[in-house]
Amino acid sequence: MSGCIWKYSQYLDEEDFMFARRFFITYKIGSEYYGLNEKPMRRMAWESGAVYKIGKRVLIRRDIFEEYLRDNQRIVDLLIESDEEKLLKTYEKHMKEGNLYE
Repeated sequence: MSGCIWKYSQYLDEEDFMFARRFFITYKIGSEYYGLNEKPMRRMAWESGAVYKIGKRVLIRRDIFEEYLRDNQRIVDLLIESDEEKLLKTYEKHMKEGNLYE
């Protein structure tokens, strides 16, 4: 195995290993794997700069997107938990402070 994935192999299943082999993913695959709806998946993919358009096909570079998710873990957790009230409060607080993703 390449990278550091071998350190966490006891926590991973076959789906995780198959997903880790992909360099690019689509919105549908990403939203299913990360547990996000397609709209937040699209927004975060574009914000991360991981989107590649080839004709009509849109691909997301997985390593860039996952780095973005790690950097913004708190907001992603609130999205996955679907706690919209906490998410709005966090978003408004950070917008007032001018640092949305800290």
